[in-house]
Amino acid sequence: RPSIQDPFIYFHSNIEGTTRLLELCRHHQVKHVVLASSSSVYGGSRSVVFSESEKVDEPYSPYAVSKKACELLSYTYHHLYGLNISALRFFTVYGPRGRPDMAPFKFVDQIS
Repeated sequence: RPSIQDPFIYFHSNIEGTTRLLELCRHHQVKHVVLASSSSVYGGSRSVVFSESEKVDEPYSPYAVSKKACELLSYTYHHLYGLNISALRFFTVYGPRGRPDMAPFKFVDQIS
């Protein structure tokens, strides 16, 4: 995974970037923010079906850590400044528009 090889890129773009955006929203009285998080925050979950109320304290990559940190920052900005934030945890798309570095594509490449 790229974030294991160079975690600083993800910490800079995700954590610092989110903090800068939240600060701008706070200072410009933005009413609602939608945060793009990731299913990667579920990390070590053993659940078959994920839930947003599930404890997600066992990330498996620096990328997942950075996304969880963004969710925590969002909670903090809501608590401190009343900024309304909706966090969406996106999952990877499987199929023709999926990422070529994901397992199904790698398996097919190895077989052929």
